Amino acid sequence: MPRKTRTERLTLSMEENLKRRFNTVCTWKGLNMSDVTHELITQWLEENTPPGLFEDPQESSREPKRKRSDGKPKSQPENET
Repeated sequence: MPRKTRTERLTLSMEENLKRRFNTVCTWKGLNMSDVTHELITQWLEENTPPGLFEDPQESSREPKRKRSDGKPKSQPENET
């Protein structure tokens, strides 16, 4: 699964046995662990990203629309009620 955009490294922690099993199955299937992880994260995002969070769901470089902690839009000053 070749990627056409710039990539960044992601470091994560998991139980030793889970990583060993993941590596074993990927090797057995002739797959790269990074490619499988990329595919799984992409699938998870497609299933879990709320509508409208990103202008273009395929664009990962854009920042999500954010709300302030009080739920008001960013353009509204915090001291207004």
